[in-house]
Amino acid sequence: MLLNLPQDAWSSISLHLCTPDVLALLSTHRTINQFLSSSPSFWTQLLARDRDESYDNESNHGRRCVQDIRREFMLHSYTSALPSVKWLPLNINRTFPVSPREGHVSCVLTGPENYKSLVVTGGFCDDDYVTVLSLPRGCDSHRQNWGWTRLRPINRASFAYGASLTALPPIDSGSATVNIAKAVRFGGFRGGGYSQETNEVWVLTIRDEWNEESGASQTAHWEKIETTGAFLPLGRAYHTATLIHDRYLVIIGGMTSEGSVMEEAILDTQTWTWNDISLATTGYPRGRHGHSVVLDGRRNRLVMFGGGSGTDLLRSGVDNTEVWELKMRGIEVPINLDNSRLWEWSKLHGNAIPVENRSESGDDSDSEDDEMKDASNYNPENDLSPAESLCLGRCHNGLKVSPDTVLLMFGGGRTNTNGVLAYNLRADTFFRPKVLGPLPLPRFTGIASFLDTEGYVFVHGGFNTNLSDTIHDIHLLDVAPYLERDFTALPVDRLRESNSAVTDEDAESGHYVVRGFLDEAVLARFVWGASWERLVFEGGEGERSRGR
Repeated sequence: MLLNLPQDAWSSISLHLCTPDVLALLSTHRTINQFLSSSPSFWTQLLARDRDESYDNESNHGRRCVQDIRREFMLHSYTSALPSVKWLPLNINRTFPVSPREGHVSCVLTGPENYKSLVVTGGFCDDDYVTVLSLPRGCDSHRQNWGWTRLRPINRASFAYGASLTALPPIDSGSATVNIAKAVRFGGFRGGGYSQETNEVWVLTIRDEWNEESGASQTAHWEKIETTGAFLPLGRAYHTATLIHDRYLVIIGGMTSEGSVMEEAILDTQTWTWNDISLATTGYPRGRHGHSVVLDGRRNRLVMFGGGSGTDLLRSGVDNTEVWELKMRGIEVPINLDNSRLWEWSKLHGNAIPVENRSESGDDSDSEDDEMKDASNYNPENDLSPAESLCLGRCHNGLKVSPDTVLLMFGGGRTNTNGVLAYNLRADTFFRPKVLGPLPLPRFTGIASFLDTEGYVFVHGGFNTNLSDTIHDIHLLDVAPYLERDFTALPVDRLRESNSAVTDEDAESGHYVVRGFLDEAVLARFVWGASWERLVFEGGEGERSRGR
């Protein structure tokens, strides 16, 4: 009977099915399979249905073959469901052009003509260069070369660690031979020992240009922005900065030298004007740092995960596993500040670490003990285990990898984790992807950027608490390993042994023993590394020390 329907009806039916049912329909009959599998418009409509509303069908698929579009749909489907992930350790051979560091920043820049790059810079180090990884677009990018460039900026930005770097919308340069991409940096600490917090705003510009005579050239340039507005936000570090409507940078939370804060602020990146957000104070989140925030466009909200409290990363405060939503009702473009009163916080999940493990220092005197749960008595079907809870602890990495899926990994203060956790925004529930490949070392304060069309998460650096030093390595996390792609764009260390997983016992005892493999170069850093590091900076600012 299905075969008697017009061919267009098959497409219409498929667009109302979930991905597994779409694939099941294709397998029902050879005729249906041949028609739908060979239709570029069919796969394009499926992608447009399942991706964010900003997805541009014409620019992404106007000149592509059906096989490429179908592969992109399959990649997106695996990324959305996230049944498994796989670690790919890279072999950097001491040639990777970013020195060991923590508290640094990265983001993915995009532009016209399929321009796409990953930038890495800053952090607690004496290196002010900007490293750019040029990325070929498309589902077969895992087989193409990913080239590195190390750029000394034309104008230097001030030293900062724990800052944020957020990509701005693509810019039309007006020339087919010029690509311009920008990102905005906010905040950070300028002094060792978590001091001298700043509210400075800087814009990083990466310019790529092709000239027939001189060939390709690439430059990096920092510009300090003089902001305006009656309201100036607190200086802070380890906060979040989320761009909404391609214009408004929403700053939430962070750490100051006096403690963790929750103050929200909005920066209009077109006028560089600061605006306060007037929110109800009932049911309001406590101050926190090292949390993550994602924009859930389908439900018009920001979702905030975990973080920690206190005045530093290790000696005060606690980690938590709270999940909050900030509903953005009545939002307009440009934003009507009177409508900000309609924005409202509400807690989605409240399970946290046991009361007996909470520190009396920091800003926890007003903690809601009646909401705390004993992590040793969790329900394994519904609650996070002590080890899983670390994936929401301070300075974890939280990434939105599809419209309804968030990936959480690393994190935690006194004990770090190398675990991976996922969250379904549609159902507001956690789930557990199967983790394949050799596990990296546990860490926090490292960087992680999601490469959406490539299907990988790029991870670099961070700090390991038990080893008391920074980690100098690179890993990719394949979010669709069932596609069995052979990654050759960068050298993969096929012989790398797995580090041990952080267990519930490790999480509860606060100690993790390195039982896995460390190469000699990494081990050498850990041998001489200490909890204090002295760095000399240019410009007459003298020596700075980092205290844990």
